[in-house]
Amino acid sequence: MTAGSLWYQLRRDWQRGLSATWNDRFVSRRILGWRNPFAGEPLEEIPVHVLTGSDDWLLACWMLASWFHTTRRNWRVIIHDDGRMPAEAHPAFVRMVSGVRGISAIEADRAVLDALAGHPACREYRLAHPLARKIFDVPILTRADRFIILDSDVLFFRKPEAVLRGCAEGAGQCWFNRDVSEAMPISRTEVREKLGIDTWHRVNSGLCLIDRAAIDLDLCERALRETSLMQKHIWLVEQTLFAICASARGRGGLLPPEYEVSRAKKASPDAVARHYVGAVRQRFYGEGIARLKKELLRNHG
Repeated sequence: MTAGSLWYQLRRDWQRGLSATWNDRFVSRRILGWRNPFAGEPLEEIPVHVLTGSDDWLLACWMLASWFHTTRRNWRVIIHDDGRMPAEAHPAFVRMVSGVRGISAIEADRAVLDALAGHPACREYRLAHPLARKIFDVPILTRADRFIILDSDVLFFRKPEAVLRGCAEGAGQCWFNRDVSEAMPISRTEVREKLGIDTWHRVNSGLCLIDRAAIDLDLCERALRETSLMQKHIWLVEQTLFAICASARGRGGLLPPEYEVSRAKKASPDAVARHYVGAVRQRFYGEGIARLKKELLRNHG
């Protein structure tokens, strides 16, 4: 370790606090001993898709354990490699959730880029940024009419009733986290004028239930070509395409505020889940793991 990297880690640990540092260094890898306690139950029809890589795969292990624990169901899990997944990650997911399907970046590139041959702007964006795999790879490669997408930095604290209700009763609908503020890098006015669509406000794609038919590649192509979207913050393009496609379909909406996306130091007492975005990422360790480790590591690891 160089002096510079050591100094960076010391500064980071000081800033994020003792709890986050302790849980990151001494607790986080213990989740690798967790095993799906519902493996003997029938598989749910709606699969769970996760895009992850070198920076987030261990967080994804905690996320999935909390999802299984709070839903108390047996889910089909598909792990999408963002192109940077380490060799140890896929075997770890398989041990935790038997039957997990892994899609390598090479496998996905071959199939998805061919599927996007008639949509050059979509293909160009897919080549430009790993988050494009959420909006394109999942609906193209999935075998289901509906699917759930969960980001690695989401944790569940209580049974996600609204999501499960959407699974049971919401055929044809799309449901999303409610973001802290409007996250589209282009204005809703521009989307209305260029595409004729009134977009839903504050769509966050960190936790979503999607109807596959809602992802319209022709509409995505138009959005990428006819608006200024690709001239803005590329990290927000995928989320904006989800918002445009779901709004055009017009069925579904935003999950209740208990599915929290916030910059607050602490999750609200009634939070069902929390998406630890950006500035509060270290709270995943300091708050999330601290809160869940007793339940998730009991009899595991």
